[in-house]
Amino acid sequence: MYPFKFQPVYKSLVWGGTRLQQLFARELPGAAIGESWEICTRENGMSVVANGGWAGKTLQELLAAHPREILGERNAAAGNFPLLVKFIDANDNLSVQVHPSDEYAFRVEREPGKTEAWYVLAARENAQIVYGLKAGISRERFIQAVASSTVGDMLRTVPVKAGDMIFVPAGLVHALLEGVVVCEVQQNSDTTYRVYDYDRPGTDGKPRELHVNKALDVIDFDLQPEADFSNNRIACEYFSMETCRIAGEQQENTNNHYLIFSFTSGKGNILYQGFSEAVKAGDTILIPACLDTVTLQGDLQYIKIR
Repeated sequence: MYPFKFQPVYKSLVWGGTRLQQLFARELPGAAIGESWEICTRENGMSVVANGGWAGKTLQELLAAHPREILGERNAAAGNFPLLVKFIDANDNLSVQVHPSDEYAFRVEREPGKTEAWYVLAARENAQIVYGLKAGISRERFIQAVASSTVGDMLRTVPVKAGDMIFVPAGLVHALLEGVVVCEVQQNSDTTYRVYDYDRPGTDGKPRELHVNKALDVIDFDLQPEADFSNNRIACEYFSMETCRIAGEQQENTNNHYLIFSFTSGKGNILYQGFSEAVKAGDTILIPACLDTVTLQGDLQYIKIR
């Protein structure tokens, strides 16, 4: 076992761009890359090991062979990786959307719900996101807005900047808007209900599907979270993520639980059991639970995810 790197799984999307090339010096497979799935075990985006003796194997194969060593005792019975970590480049506005809770998603979609969080890697001047609905918007009023194509008037937009950390619980209407790049941590789910998509065509030239009825089932019209994004840590029942900075060395303990480091700037090394793995900005590394202790060395800023 060793710190695992994975081949990015790129998603070409109508709102995507090339900021991941600019931020992380990556060679992208197109000019409209909206997402890079960094760690995932999904049929439509399976992580493949890029380093060491397991190179070329999928993360799912790795978990099948060594569940306890990778995930730790607490998560070993899960069968797949419980999270999905990705980078998102909103070169244009994303659709206005909402995600279901576990209860609804398991019953209707046969998969987990989707609670997520964002760390803002970059944001243009005066960048904004959709973060919930305006105060006092009822289900009935929202249905009227859908029918009259005035959904945009119902949305609460708030400013964001690089370094913000944003919690997006299931049931919250939300959207990344033009000029925002984030690292997203989410439950291992791909269920998204689009409410509004600006009447634009998808990459196939046809209007993208909306899911208004399901969205109305899961929107929490009483959910109005505070738009304070200044914290450096978010924790919920599914994951925790926090921003860290080192100049020198920092020891990290797994406590019999996998760790993920997503490096946002700098370069350095991960030292483990007498070996070393070089890391740089843009790398997302899975630390197996069985490694117990690793040491980060260098000038690095990173997101620590459990």
